[in-house]
Amino acid sequence: MAGIWPFKKKASEAEGQKIVTYSKDDHHAEEIISDRSHIEDEQYQAAIDLLTTPHLGKESAGEVVKTEVVDTQQNEETVDLVDTVSGGGTEREYVQSGDGYWYLKNDDGSFDEAAYVKSEDGSFSPYSA
Repeated sequence: MAGIWPFKKKASEAEGQKIVTYSKDDHHAEEIISDRSHIEDEQYQAAIDLLTTPHLGKESAGEVVKTEVVDTQQNEETVDLVDTVSGGGTEREYVQSGDGYWYLKNDDGSFDEAAYVKSEDGSFSPYSA
């Protein structure tokens, strides 16, 4: 715990607002605006060129590496696994009922008996009491 300081701090004096005066005869702002030397600068032009077309047509972009896809046993297993996980490409349809639960609709139009709840991430899980 910090000790108690028995002396009061001096209050800082509030600075008054600066008074800005404008004169219609003052052309200082026009001089600043009309100065375009920064736009004519070589580095400025290079930066703008880089931002508008970041790497197109430049030699420094490098060469495109040619890639070749080779079918292997592992690739076939991966495709089979993806088909298994995704259910062979068929998407399951859940229908919300009036009781607040979701029911799985079968391919023949009937519904599964189990009730499901929808989580915040959009996935469904079986309802358990």
